[in-house]
Amino acid sequence: MSELRKIPNVGKQTEKGLIEMGYTSIESLKGKRAEDLYAEECFRRGYTVDRCQLYLYRAVEYFVNTERPDPDKCKWWFWKDEYVEVAPCGAICAECRLFPATCKGCRQIKGKVFWLQYTGETCCAIYACCLNRKFVNCAGCEQLPCARYKKDPTISEEQNAENLRIMLQNLKNAKRK
Repeated sequence: MSELRKIPNVGKQTEKGLIEMGYTSIESLKGKRAEDLYAEECFRRGYTVDRCQLYLYRAVEYFVNTERPDPDKCKWWFWKDEYVEVAPCGAICAECRLFPATCKGCRQIKGKVFWLQYTGETCCAIYACCLNRKFVNCAGCEQLPCARYKKDPTISEEQNAENLRIMLQNLKNAKRK
């Protein structure tokens, strides 16, 4: 058994596959992208491997590239597409400090986000707007960012500005795809 087995979710089969691809230590995986590991494994096997392996590799990527990984975030099922794809507002749920302990992701909770307690609303206005317009997210909206973007009262003005910058960049990147 190699040190790769110290990585959450890495069992005998994944350990064997990683070693066959030339990754023999945690250090050898640092900086590697999950999508690249998955593509490499599919190529090596000669067929498309079950997508759950990609989710596992995303959890591995998080674990090996995070200074103090949150044990809850290391579960492979929190790295499914619905948590890593750009949410309606531009956030990426898996990257949020509140995910998964406080928030399970806006698609999962259907826009009933924690901060509604401060606004008195029953649903995130951005989520509702995207749902009404049949948008996956705000990337194609001509009014971006609109008044539906509200400040989180639990964080500083600076952090709110940085979060908005990141969300808009994520939406810009999503639009290019």
